[in-house]
Amino acid sequence: MLSSQDRPGVPAGVPTPGLVLVRRAGSGDELVAGANRTMCCLRSTVRGARAVVYRSGRDQGIVGVVDFTSDAVARADRGWEAAGVFRPVERPLSRAALLDDPVLGPVFAHLQSRRRLPEDVGRTLRELLPVRRCRG
Repeated sequence: MLSSQDRPGVPAGVPTPGLVLVRRAGSGDELVAGANRTMCCLRSTVRGARAVVYRSGRDQGIVGVVDFTSDAVARADRGWEAAGVFRPVERPLSRAALLDDPVLGPVFAHLQSRRRLPEDVGRTLRELLPVRRCRG
């Protein structure tokens, strides 16, 4: 089971992740740390929201977060997009570790696409995912 006991706590102002974005490893559309770019999101995404980024394929697990810098807008293909900045985490959380956790396991067991995160899952991830400092 994952534990945040070795962390002194989350600094004030760190947002709780409210959604998860799934990115396929090696898809040719890799996220660049610190770059503000438009990406797929949920209709409810607003500026200041945070998402965790789950890498599928090889080395599955959570590899970073996206802090959204704009509200969601409709795309021509009937989806939604918003601008955001990708920030890698210090230590990715593997799929095995996510599935082993009683709070996180049910959410990540059958993950297919972007989705909202329950509040308790978001709080758990906020505690477990120290983000690397990067420009942007």
